[in-house]
Amino acid sequence: MKELPGDVFVTGQLSAEHVRALAEQGVQSFISNRPDGEAPGMAMSDELEAVAKEAGAAFAYLPMSGALTPDLLAQNAESFAGLPRPIVAYCASGMRSAALWGFAHVEALGVDPVMQALKQAGYPLPQLRPQLQAWAERSEA
Repeated sequence: MKELPGDVFVTGQLSAEHVRALAEQGVQSFISNRPDGEAPGMAMSDELEAVAKEAGAAFAYLPMSGALTPDLLAQNAESFAGLPRPIVAYCASGMRSAALWGFAHVEALGVDPVMQALKQAGYPLPQLRPQLQAWAERSEA
């Protein structure tokens, strides 16, 4: 599990046992960025949501399976802003969740701090810089 600023952690696929244990350790929210059925044998979002809610944690299912659409970016930003922390966001490896965290926080933090945080967490994503810049500037136009 990798830590990002703002009491957010990103990781690869979780199991029901992982969700239960993390909630018992104080995680308040989970964001699933992995589409259901992406890999054989993976836990489905409805199962993990039920476990999270049973443990008193929030759960958002915001799968990313291709392009970074404005709708997906806005929904993730809303979840990161509104869900109780700490938050664990997951996908197959954590990379999609880390990128989505970056878009959700670039307006507040700036492009360079987001890029640095991603790199420090083990997700150097230089190819995102132009997209992050454009996303941050969209509200200035």
